[in-house]
Amino acid sequence: MEDLSNLYQEVILEAAKEAHGRKEDLEGGKAASSSHCAYASGFNPSCGDEVEMKVETEGESIREIAWKGEGCAICTASLSIMTDLMRGKSRKEALSLYEDFLKLMDSRGEGEAPESLKDASAFIGVARFPMRIKCALLGWTTLKEALEGEGK
Repeated sequence: MEDLSNLYQEVILEAAKEAHGRKEDLEGGKAASSSHCAYASGFNPSCGDEVEMKVETEGESIREIAWKGEGCAICTASLSIMTDLMRGKSRKEALSLYEDFLKLMDSRGEGEAPESLKDASAFIGVARFPMRIKCALLGWTTLKEALEGEGK
C-alpha cells in the first residue's frame, strides 16, 4: 500500500509541475468558428487558491480547457490532470466524471477509485484530509459551473 501511496504522490507532484492547461491569457488563441467558449471562476478561501477558466466546446464535446490562477500543489495538480482527462469528452461525460471525482473526495480515502478517473485516482489520498479536499475540487467545480453556464 505504501508503494501505491508513493506512486500517487509522484503523480500529483509531476502534474503540479507540468500544470497542463495553464495559460497567462485566457483570451489568446484562435477558437474554431464552430466552437463556443464559456468562462467561470472559483476561489477557495481556506487555502487562497483562485482560478479563472475558459472552456471551449464544439457541439457537445470539450475541445479545450484553459485556466489561470494561483493555487497550492494539490489544486494545480488537480487542474492539470482534470484538463487532460476532460479534453474530448462530451458535456455529459464530463459531468459524470465530476460526480465520480466528488464521490472520491467524499470517500475519505476508503475503498477504490473509479477507473474512469485515470490519473485523478491519485487524489484518493487527499480525500483523507478534509482541509485539502476543497483544493482538489476547485478546478472541477469551476469546470462544472462553466459547463452549466453559471460562470461569468
